[in-house]
Amino acid sequence: MGLMLFLLATGIAFIQDRGQFLYAEREYRPVRSPLFWVSLAYLWLLLRASYHGLDTVGQSMSGYVATAACVLAVVVIVGDKARRGYLVKGFVAVVFAVSLSYVCTVGLWAVMGIGTGSVGTMIIGAWPTPQPIYFPFTTTVSTQPILGFVVPRFVGFGREPGWMAMYGCVAYFLLPLIGWRSKIVKLGILAGVLGTVSTAGFGVLAFCLAVDFTVNGRSRTSFEGAMRICFGLAMIAFAIWAAVYAPVLGFGAKGEQNGISLSERSIATDMGFWALQNDPFSGGLAADKVGAVNLVAAIAAYGLPFSVLMGLSTIAPLRRHPHGRRLLPVLAALALTLLTSQPALDSAWVFALAALGTAAALDPAEIPQKEPLLAAKKSNVPDHYKRLAEQRARAAATNC
Repeated sequence: MGLMLFLLATGIAFIQDRGQFLYAEREYRPVRSPLFWVSLAYLWLLLRASYHGLDTVGQSMSGYVATAACVLAVVVIVGDKARRGYLVKGFVAVVFAVSLSYVCTVGLWAVMGIGTGSVGTMIIGAWPTPQPIYFPFTTTVSTQPILGFVVPRFVGFGREPGWMAMYGCVAYFLLPLIGWRSKIVKLGILAGVLGTVSTAGFGVLAFCLAVDFTVNGRSRTSFEGAMRICFGLAMIAFAIWAAVYAPVLGFGAKGEQNGISLSERSIATDMGFWALQNDPFSGGLAADKVGAVNLVAAIAAYGLPFSVLMGLSTIAPLRRHPHGRRLLPVLAALALTLLTSQPALDSAWVFALAALGTAAALDPAEIPQKEPLLAAKKSNVPDHYKRLAEQRARAAATNC
């Protein structure tokens, strides 16, 4: 249904543009980049399936058609600046709305008891049984004890909590690009990301926050710039440490709480490393039974070219982008999610968000300093000296 809505919006965009392909202009080259690399990745799958005589050609084609249609629809829609703003703000607003619903649900549980506010069930992703929905409209998949208090695992509109964590991270870093500075919105989205209780999502958020502070912080002098970079690198190191050792959300805690899930992902990832060393291009057919749960595991299932091309689809827009530093945290959230915890195959909205975020960064509401990170801010003549010079010039003109 979502794909049909986007195709309808694409038709309206064509009518508004009077048949002109605005997205074909030179400035939209980074926006088109995700579609290009995704197309090459699926082309590799077709060549691999044909060479090995696999019966996955039809499945790969259907997956590519759906993915390409979604990404192309976004590219066409964002060709107009006004439509681009509506789409980006609409995505952020939806993420904030469902996150706020989760906050309300947790508040009800804290006041009235665990399980309060159940309004029904819904089939979510590949979960075998219907999952509960809580007031106002909070979709969940299970519960998680945190410091003696049980909270629902927030899934939002994702297939599982990890996807919703990625959507929340992207929405958070899109806020400065659209000029939304409300602390309530920021805190609401962050609460939604943490409410997914996703280990990978927490690690991605911490890492991207550190990267954003390092590359987008403002400095008035070269010394401040150097200190900010040093402090930012320390934050990145702390984010990596927290992703591994943090209570509840760290990988260590994940192994204690859900050892089966962590074990399955670890086995698939180990297969990917084995394939990288022994058979990087054809991929091991045995890995298909485990699943390409991330880009490393995908090496074993689909070959190294697939993982490289899918990875490029999320980071290639940085090349030749006028505001790459503003775009970096958005694309880093997408790339790290695929690298660590989620499958890239047929995940259309990852690449659609890469195109959407790239377009949003073309004309950000908050433009960073254009000087390099370590450049000192140019000194300006004080205003009173300027006024004095103007007064002298007028006096000289009067005397003449």
